[in-house]
Amino acid sequence: MSELDQTIAERVAEVKEDLELQAGLVLSDEQSDELRLTGRATIDLVKLAPYLSKIMNYLHQSDNEDIVWSLVINTISGNAEVTLKGCRLVL
Repeated sequence: MSELDQTIAERVAEVKEDLELQAGLVLSDEQSDELRLTGRATIDLVKLAPYLSKIMNYLHQSDNEDIVWSLVINTISGNAEVTLKGCRLVL
């Protein structure tokens, strides 16, 4: 496994751990694969709703530098997206 693949795998594992421990949300295998392959995982907003307040509290109370992911609501698709930080360039 390359160093990049190892880093991505570690970050995906950290995201999964954060979501499960802090909010009780367990990503599916499909979502985990999507996160590993694309740097983002899509979560249906209706399915995310019961966990959203705990996730938001965690994100707001934690040091931004300690969190390797972000949560975005896509207003076009109506889905939430968990995105690995540092995996894209905004031009």
